[in-house]
Amino acid sequence: MKNNDVLKIIGKVDAVNQGLTFYNTTVFDENRKTVNIKLREGIDKVTLGQIYEFTVTREPNERKEDEYILMANEIKEIEEVLDVDEITRLYRIFYDYAPITLEKLKNEIEGYLNKVENKVLFDITKSIYEEYKNKFYIHPAATKFHHTYIGGLAFHTLNMLKMAEDMLKIYTYMSSDLLYSGIILHDICKTLEITGVDGEYTNEGLLLGHIVMGVSKIDEVSNKFGYQKEEEVLLLKHMIVSHHGQMAFGSPKHPQIAEALLLWYIDTIDSKFQVIGEVLHDTVDGVFTPGIPVADKGRFLKHKLTK
Repeated sequence: MKNNDVLKIIGKVDAVNQGLTFYNTTVFDENRKTVNIKLREGIDKVTLGQIYEFTVTREPNERKEDEYILMANEIKEIEEVLDVDEITRLYRIFYDYAPITLEKLKNEIEGYLNKVENKVLFDITKSIYEEYKNKFYIHPAATKFHHTYIGGLAFHTLNMLKMAEDMLKIYTYMSSDLLYSGIILHDICKTLEITGVDGEYTNEGLLLGHIVMGVSKIDEVSNKFGYQKEEEVLLLKHMIVSHHGQMAFGSPKHPQIAEALLLWYIDTIDSKFQVIGEVLHDTVDGVFTPGIPVADKGRFLKHKLTK
């Protein structure tokens, strides 16, 4: 590069160094090459562990004549500039990733969303889903314990939708519309609660949490549509506030409709059994797993019939 040349760099933020008069970030690209980039004043701050496209200009280093600096003029999240296949390829390079492609996750979850026939539930769920879907498909389901990888949140949601579909064939008195909507929305505000796989809880996540933010978002959207007095809104909000099942686990209310109780059960099942399967996969045949926190630190034998 020559001075004033413009270059686009795609990299994962590995470190941030910020002071009163400077803001630098170190990123590494898909070849694990490390690059130091200075952020121009007014540029949005970057999040540790996230992947961005940096548009940089080479500029002379005023302190050292024989050196130069890379100054970021623009920063975009890769979801804004790349297609699904390229995003998936980069995620698999930089992160642990859900055992399913982003495109398949998206197609199957949207398939369940489009099964919702109740107009009130569909309009609210679709509106919130569209607002958060870009981050939804790259977010973990938690910072630890279960589905702690890129795509974990969507993968967890899809597993729950599949379980719900089978359960509805047995317990036919329940509303599939309410259950599918509740599952899709129950954790969607984790996109606001957690910064990302390599990140931490946000201030909103620590002070409010995804349950409170989820109910607040339903209120906001239902008011926009003029649905605030509809019973579906009350039921959907109850699905969100009760999906942790018990107050000790963070739910303000216990489940008091059948769909909410089922939501809690299948949420618990997937959060435990997906992790047990992942740990068993990495365990030697005939040996017990280490204690698994999400399963009350239980240890499980990888027996000869384990698939």
